[in-house]
Amino acid sequence: MISVVIPLYNAASFLPALLKRLQEQSLEHELILIDSESTDDTRNILNSWKIPFVSIAKNEFNHGTTRNLGAQLAKYDIVMFMTQDALPSSMNTFDCIVGMLTSQDNIAMAYGRQLPYPQTGVFGHFARLTNYPAHSILKDKTLIPRMGIKTCSCSNSFAVYRKSDLEAVGYFPSDTILGEDVSVAARLILQGKIVAYCAEAEVFHSHDYSVVEEFKRYFDIGVFHREQRVVLKEFTQAESEGFKYVLQEWKYLSQNGHIHLIPAQLVRTIAKYIGYRLGSGEQYLPASFKRMLSMHRSFWN
Repeated sequence: MISVVIPLYNAASFLPALLKRLQEQSLEHELILIDSESTDDTRNILNSWKIPFVSIAKNEFNHGTTRNLGAQLAKYDIVMFMTQDALPSSMNTFDCIVGMLTSQDNIAMAYGRQLPYPQTGVFGHFARLTNYPAHSILKDKTLIPRMGIKTCSCSNSFAVYRKSDLEAVGYFPSDTILGEDVSVAARLILQGKIVAYCAEAEVFHSHDYSVVEEFKRYFDIGVFHREQRVVLKEFTQAESEGFKYVLQEWKYLSQNGHIHLIPAQLVRTIAKYIGYRLGSGEQYLPASFKRMLSMHRSFWN
């Protein structure tokens, strides 16, 4: 048995398909749902399915503390975290990722492959293909010189941990704008543990961000990198990896009949860079301005 923790907020459009896929999983699990005062039919759907959930105030939600609450409520040592819009691709998805986690004693965390939904646009599709390739990898601190910040890259949209290892690094940071998963992965790696990417365990999960949303998302990433600079200092600077990504994206567009999107790529790249730099220097900005620039406005309250 494992524990599966999923934070929810206005999840009505995702829940019917998600709950069905969860019930079809071959691996038994307890389900811990944490709802942050949803205003749509989320709670009605859960009640109709007779599924209990934990309720917290919307202003209490934080990517770190809310998941820590889920981990503390979990009965089992293996704890999986998902998001409401991540849909397991098969009935064996949980088995695959837990199998990877338990294949070696020093693997503390495993995260799975995220596939783009069929309707995902070109940029969202490329992001999933690049960040979640078709081959698995075990990442430890020996890879830092070669992989840099990508060594601790991971995602709690679909990841599984040993609770004992989470506890050993102090759980997730208690007040972070995002990136709670990357912070934990970095600490685990620096303590000699392995973070595993399991390409065989797949979920559908992707986004089509507008230029403004990309700007805001990268502002928040810049804030996160500044917040966690002590943890991440052993890893190479994110800007160099960002430059590599832009070149790979340009090549993908050029080789796959999307050369007409290169001007849009340029605009998106500039928006990301400006957002990231502003986020990196957020300590010099007034709180009201940061709320305007951020994708997570409530974080600044």
